[in-house]
Amino acid sequence: MNYRAVVNVLGKIMFMEGTLMILPLIVAIIYGEYDTLIAFLIPIVILVSVGLAFGVKTPKNKMLLAKEGFMICGLAWIFMSAFGCLPFVISGMIPNYLDAFFETVSGLTTTGSSILTKVEGNPYGLLFWRSFTNWIGGMGVITFLMAIVPQGDGQAMHLMRAEVPGPKAGKIVSKLTDTARILYILYFILTALEIIMLMFSGIGFYHSVVTAFATAGTGGFSVKDASIAGYHSPYVEYVVATFMLLFGVNFNLYFFMILRKFKAVLQDTELKVYLGMVVASITLICINLLSTGKIAFETAFRDSYFTVTSIVSTSGFVTADFEQWSVFSKVILISLMFVGGMAGSTAGGMKVTRIVLYFKQMIRDIKQMVRPRQVMSVRINKKSVDNSILKGINTYLVIYVFILLTSTLLVSIEGQSLVTTFTSVVTCFNNIGPGMDGVGATSNFAHLSVLSKIVLSFDMLAGRLEIFPMMILLIPSTWKRRV
Repeated sequence: MNYRAVVNVLGKIMFMEGTLMILPLIVAIIYGEYDTLIAFLIPIVILVSVGLAFGVKTPKNKMLLAKEGFMICGLAWIFMSAFGCLPFVISGMIPNYLDAFFETVSGLTTTGSSILTKVEGNPYGLLFWRSFTNWIGGMGVITFLMAIVPQGDGQAMHLMRAEVPGPKAGKIVSKLTDTARILYILYFILTALEIIMLMFSGIGFYHSVVTAFATAGTGGFSVKDASIAGYHSPYVEYVVATFMLLFGVNFNLYFFMILRKFKAVLQDTELKVYLGMVVASITLICINLLSTGKIAFETAFRDSYFTVTSIVSTSGFVTADFEQWSVFSKVILISLMFVGGMAGSTAGGMKVTRIVLYFKQMIRDIKQMVRPRQVMSVRINKKSVDNSILKGINTYLVIYVFILLTSTLLVSIEGQSLVTTFTSVVTCFNNIGPGMDGVGATSNFAHLSVLSKIVLSFDMLAGRLEIFPMMILLIPSTWKRRV
């Protein structure tokens, strides 16, 4: 283990978080919330001091192995959550540290599960920071670091591989640091477009910004008690729903569109499955809602469009109480929770590309039972998929199921209903936000036990980081010093 290189990168990340916290501090000053300034100043001083102490001096040996990249990724997200929750604790908005930690983990991992029973009425600066954590975590803190601080390409690959969602981290240009910059430029442009679109609704600049932050990161933290429904605006709902859908798309495809590689975009298998799944789900739920005879077509379409895009992008915004929907519609939503968005997007879940590869693997294996001597490969986008990638996604599935079942068992200890227990784990592990029953669209996670909150915090981090960085931290050999 190259501890000096690991500590150096972590120091840079701590410094970065401290500087990012200046933005909500400015918001607090603008709104005259001077009593909350100390809540930001203390963690800013701590983070910047730690960052300067460990992140400025570059170690002689900067080389990072793959395990060190995963280790940095896991520790970075834990530390950012541990320090990022301090403004909530110091201000008294969330006085309990574990609750504040849960809320911050939920924000940075873009889960959106909340322990707050009342959001409105809290200071603007603190609510801004809460939504801003969604935006920071959306594209990834290490990806952001690489976008602003040059890293060696070998070091960058191990770091990016540990954080980028999907079975494989790839470049869209020759250098990974340039790839990170391009991704963040696209991220910023889409966020700015949503802010502009929301401004036309008349909800104001502040609400447009915080809503766009939460949408961009597919985090779903709203500054309204009733989430997006609190704006009472179909226009806002359509804008947010459309951008949730867009942020669930692989960002590489947007870059291809800029390069006018439209054929590559249109032929992308994952995109076709993603959009097909969304259209089919919206259609089925809309028909199911209309069959009750109690709802108009436009309302049924809007509710189904918003809820499906919210769940599939793992944003977790709410406009309709889907707890009141039929079992048929709820089963569709739970299925979408597992799938999530596309690899290379800000969405959570298992990712569409993995689901596609699982089905293609299954079909290949069935065919080989009939023709055992024929060599068959799994292909996606007209390219054969390397066996190492297939092995990786199979390992991912085994660990995924193990964590899901173990977490469900641990959360069940406190005696909640089966639906509450299972969906709380599913929604946190897949970074969705609301679950069902006791943690549904109109509920929150405040009533859960200390054990449940610790388990679900781990699940949120493991889900956002694609499991491996968090699991590697639990292996003793990871911590041995490199000889």
